[in-house]
Amino acid sequence: MRVIKSIDETLFIEFDDENANTTISGVPVIFMSKKTLGSLLKGVVGALGEGARPLLYLSGYNAGQKSAPVVIRHWECRNLDEKLSATIQQFARYGWLLLKDIKMSEDKKEITCLVEKSFESQAYYGKSDTSICYFLKGFLCGYMEIICNKENMICEEVTCQAKGDTVCQFVIKPKFWKE
Repeated sequence: MRVIKSIDETLFIEFDDENANTTISGVPVIFMSKKTLGSLLKGVVGALGEGARPLLYLSGYNAGQKSAPVVIRHWECRNLDEKLSATIQQFARYGWLLLKDIKMSEDKKEITCLVEKSFESQAYYGKSDTSICYFLKGFLCGYMEIICNKENMICEEVTCQAKGDTVCQFVIKPKFWKE
């Protein structure tokens, strides 16, 4: 995997103190600790129960759809291999997770992402009974649709570190199978 650009070449941080606005590469952001964000999402799940799942998934999906073009543009990706390489590097820089691997099935219909240290799963310390990375599941789905030029995908979390699994494994596949 070749390194496309250094972080200094791809992330431009601007502070507008008069308007309480911080942007990274033109995208408005807030700074929050992983522990705080993980705790916030855990609290949403605790308060809303099952209703939190679609809310967090959709929020993540929309964020992924908006994030992918920024990465492609700032890393100046020319093809899918460069997009995937930039994705792995960029996700570590987000501080959200370590994206250990991205695999595409031979027929290019399924994408599998192996993740460690997601901010969502770390909030549970391996003590959850279920997979809980709802936001990241949506984010990966929306993001990979853009990166891989696909539509109508859905993401399932097959394993989750919140349950004590060694990795969070996400499988992104078509909502509707076409033969």
